[in-house]
Amino acid sequence: MKSEKMETETIYYGDCLKLMREWNRQREEFYNIGQVDLIYLDPPFNSKANYNILFEKAKGRTAQEAAFTDIWTWKGNKHAQQRVKEICNAVAHPAHKAISAMNMLIPESGMLAYLVYMADRIAQMKMLLKNTGCIYLHCDSSASHYLKMVMDDVFGHKNFRNEILWERTQSGKSSQHDPKSFGRNSDTILFYSKTNNYKLRPYKELEDDEIARLFPRIDERGCRYAIRSLFRGKTLGPRPNLCYTWKGHENPHPSGWMLSKERLEEEYQKGNIVVKRNGKLERRQYLEDSKGGYLSNLWCDIPPIPQKDRQGYPTEKPPALLERIIKASSDPGDIVFDPFCGCGTSALTAARLKRRFIGIDISLFAVETVTAGRLYNEKIGVKIRGIPEDFASARRLAKDNPFGFQSWGIEACHPGMVANKVMSGDGGLDGTGMLLHKKIDGKKLVIAEVKARKPTITEVRAFAETIQRKQAAAGIFITLDENGWTKGMDEICHEQGIFKTNADSATEFPVMQHWHVKKLENKQDTLPNLPELANPLNGKQLITKQRKLFQPKESGLSSL
Repeated sequence: MKSEKMETETIYYGDCLKLMREWNRQREEFYNIGQVDLIYLDPPFNSKANYNILFEKAKGRTAQEAAFTDIWTWKGNKHAQQRVKEICNAVAHPAHKAISAMNMLIPESGMLAYLVYMADRIAQMKMLLKNTGCIYLHCDSSASHYLKMVMDDVFGHKNFRNEILWERTQSGKSSQHDPKSFGRNSDTILFYSKTNNYKLRPYKELEDDEIARLFPRIDERGCRYAIRSLFRGKTLGPRPNLCYTWKGHENPHPSGWMLSKERLEEEYQKGNIVVKRNGKLERRQYLEDSKGGYLSNLWCDIPPIPQKDRQGYPTEKPPALLERIIKASSDPGDIVFDPFCGCGTSALTAARLKRRFIGIDISLFAVETVTAGRLYNEKIGVKIRGIPEDFASARRLAKDNPFGFQSWGIEACHPGMVANKVMSGDGGLDGTGMLLHKKIDGKKLVIAEVKARKPTITEVRAFAETIQRKQAAAGIFITLDENGWTKGMDEICHEQGIFKTNADSATEFPVMQHWHVKKLENKQDTLPNLPELANPLNGKQLITKQRKLFQPKESGLSSL
């Protein structure tokens, strides 16, 4: 399989862990030096996740909810269970101490499964980060304290810089309102550096009213300024090194001047020290020399995104939030990396600020949203990697990476379907979707099974049984092409019957159907024969587009 090289102005489709490992392996001779200047991540654990799900107390989850939370569950998650054991035994793993401690603190819980998932990825991020780089991890109060332990272990507690609190909403009655607790209105952003030599400008641009208040005077040139004291307060105590005579002016008390003699002379040469007619000195601070308002770790001045500007992504963050982070810890031309880029706010903001960007997301829907809905519309050049551009590359993906083909095939067949995070031992359920409108008997679940090779009649029959066992409204059996699909398999599909929906009682839909990837080459509507599916990210109406090719050449997008 062809290995991926790290490229800027690029959005990658796939698992960030696999891609970061590959990039770090290609750079072994530069181990621990890094290429990335700034990392921002908002990982797949958000404020809408139920805290109890992570401790196995939630009941009645739908199959689609389960598909989204596979990485957060412990029972049946053999990969997470095995990975915890491995990290606890691997004394050289960067998160060995943190995972070992939490294996005793919160054993056999979904939270532990989530943390081991994050620990492997955070370790790879550190390797990618330059020694002068910073990382901002966005999370909520359910997991921030545990993630901080992982970050302390991987980056070192001495490189912890701030725990930033962002006031996500000013409404006390949010979707998480609980009469037994105070309103959960804030998110946490954990800010770490790789070393003590890092970039930071903890300032914000001043608003017009702040400028008028902080710089109330205007000089003969029309420039705004404020008067600042030249001398230290009497209560600060004597500072001999700041006690001197300058141009005949002595400090009036033992505390001394505010500036060293060299700095005072420098300010005088700039015109910032003015000698008044009465002989007194005046120190001016000009707006043009101000760095801006000093920022604390409490950010209450960045409002949520107006409803009309939302992309429909449930964890979407305001561009102003990303702008503050990117401006604070990077320079124009630096590389900004988001391993969970979602709808692409970080990439879009980085491009606007003249930074280079790299994004990764495991959702095909999210990657297509980034390219079609935002970056391309703003005429920002972007390359797409990891999405097959034609049937030949889809065939190569099926041969070289069957699990990768499985994930891609689910979301390629219909934007309302989402791939199951569990790739094996999934009981015949590779992906799920939800009907937007209920079926007459109340069923809404749509499931899918993917085979990168030729299917067998036994596998097709087993999937039909899975549809019944899962009480699904419909099922899609996905293959690479029609090769190997037999008349007997069509008969199994036909035996499952048809259904109608309340919303469209005049149209019949098959309970089970076959769909193959080669249909993407057709110039006709290639979506499976299904009623309207809900947006898998927010449950609302999904806007679907007719698909003609894998990646249209005329779109201006580049894919591999």
